[in-house]
Amino acid sequence: MEQLKPGLFGLQVSADSRRGEFDIKNEVLLNKKTPIDYLFFGDSITHFWELNAYFHRQGQLIINRGIGGDNTVYAARRFEADVIQLKPKLCVCMIGVNDAWDLEYDPWSRTEGKSIEEVLERALENYRFMMQKAKEHEIRMAVCSVLPTNMDFTNHERDREEYIVRLNSQLKEMCREFDFLYVDYHSAMVQENGKTVRDGITYEGLHPNARGYDIMAGILYDTLTDKGYKI
Repeated sequence: MEQLKPGLFGLQVSADSRRGEFDIKNEVLLNKKTPIDYLFFGDSITHFWELNAYFHRQGQLIINRGIGGDNTVYAARRFEADVIQLKPKLCVCMIGVNDAWDLEYDPWSRTEGKSIEEVLERALENYRFMMQKAKEHEIRMAVCSVLPTNMDFTNHERDREEYIVRLNSQLKEMCREFDFLYVDYHSAMVQENGKTVRDGITYEGLHPNARGYDIMAGILYDTLTDKGYKI
């Protein structure tokens, strides 16, 4: 079977930053017909996660296909290359926080940001595409909630927090529809207001620190083992 390669997207797209690396790694996995247990797919929060420090069952293969700065638009476009053709037993997916940058005013083009409804609709459309592809190819997914944030240095942090809450709610329903797992990080990492990330578990209100990843790893482990997965 011919290897899928989505090519470069251009326009300084973050997904291009690891395209050559992933194409080479994917080719090796395909040529060696290597069975993959868990494939983590997402943006920088996945990219930066030192997975082997948390999940290291003997004989188990975990690969990371996270790209810093990626969003659902380009995640959907690379999903067949970085997930479907590799046929993992389970794809652990978390993507969507970077879509919220489109809420912000663009000083270069001097244009206002998109509305929460526009950004949310696009993200959900891309998630539906990925879930449908996974279902068609009999690949199971564990869809993880987008993490809460606290980036008051931006102009639309409250809108971002609202978008994340609404996105997670819709993703939970979508997982029921597709019979996929939903992994709820958000509830354990949010303040009492239900929107803002807790203090002390991120570097800058977005990326988890070691304490943040400890929380995520515990939740993922419990969710997967409850459903019979060994990680």
